[in-house]
Amino acid sequence: MKFVITREQREALEGDAMQRMKPDEFAVDGAFYPILSIYYDNADRDCYWEQVRNQQHRRKLRIRVYGSPDGSVPPTIFVEVKHKWGMRGSKRRLLCSLEEAFEVCAGKPIEPRARLSDRRMIGEIHSFIQHCNFQPSCAIRYDRHAFMDRDPASDLRVTFDTDISYRFERLRVTPEDRDFDQFLLPEGYSVMEVKVTDAIPLWLTQAIGRHQCILQSHSKYNNAMEAGDAILHRQMGGRPYKPHYGITPDSLQASRNNPPAKADAPSIALAS
Repeated sequence: MKFVITREQREALEGDAMQRMKPDEFAVDGAFYPILSIYYDNADRDCYWEQVRNQQHRRKLRIRVYGSPDGSVPPTIFVEVKHKWGMRGSKRRLLCSLEEAFEVCAGKPIEPRARLSDRRMIGEIHSFIQHCNFQPSCAIRYDRHAFMDRDPASDLRVTFDTDISYRFERLRVTPEDRDFDQFLLPEGYSVMEVKVTDAIPLWLTQAIGRHQCILQSHSKYNNAMEAGDAILHRQMGGRPYKPHYGITPDSLQASRNNPPAKADAPSIALAS
């Protein structure tokens, strides 16, 4: 479940989370780390359109890079297949080096993996690339503040993603890459995501209601594509299918001069 929230809402909810949860496994003190993602799609932009059409069974391929700018969190790289069916979702991951990630996503063989699950994962990725003609389409970067339940029997995770930025060039990223200047949301807004298999705990449900958070769909990839992907815009007759969510440095300055009111929901329609 995703919520687009203001700075005031985020600060309040992070305070609630810090009292009841702990930093997740990728984080250090403060539960903070940046995330870089390279998303793959084909010339028809099938991944984009499958989500717009709410196709019940769909998969998405990406390379994801975790780490911290100061090196306190060493770079960790996964190739991920994000699988959605109905209301359920899962991620299958291949842990590898950054060079291996780009190689396997180019459909090239890499050194034999000892684990059977890794070999199966590589086979799925190669099949995906071959049948869907996938190429890198977009790079997205953001800072994540992430928490997990203190109870080891619970899979509850709550994440806060801020400064969500994107680009369509220079798609061979590095862990320390910060060269992004196009932003998806105005200054102060962020995306909160609640992930859990079973019911949301009562304390979190109450906090979400108390801080007036509104549940809404939000796809970082789809919003970035709508904001600036030239191929998608040509498919739409030269203009975005939905309102332009991309924020330029000039409009960021304008948003600083007119900050969002406390507890207001953003006045933008977000992609499904």
